[in-house]
Amino acid sequence: MHKMHDMPDSLYIPSKLLTIIGAINWGLVGLLNFDLVAAIFGKKSFISRLIYTLVGLAGVYLIMKHKAKLAMKKHEETEGKQRYSGKQYSWSGIQ
Repeated sequence: MHKMHDMPDSLYIPSKLLTIIGAINWGLVGLLNFDLVAAIFGKKSFISRLIYTLVGLAGVYLIMKHKAKLAMKKHEETEGKQRYSGKQYSWSGIQ
């Protein structure tokens, strides 16, 4: 199984676009009770269901990508605290 940071970044831009499409569609549904995807492709068509599925998968991908980014940032911060400072200490007092 691949780790999230091993996943191709080529999915990032299409995921962002699909998420934006989904957000606009949900905004129209909430404000005007108008489903743009259903109006274009048909209410119960295969293409509409495919678009809804892709929007959902894009959202999950972006959530996972964001969580991996936060985990990597946290790892880098904790790793930085444990690095060797370069200082050398002498217990005998003779240097």
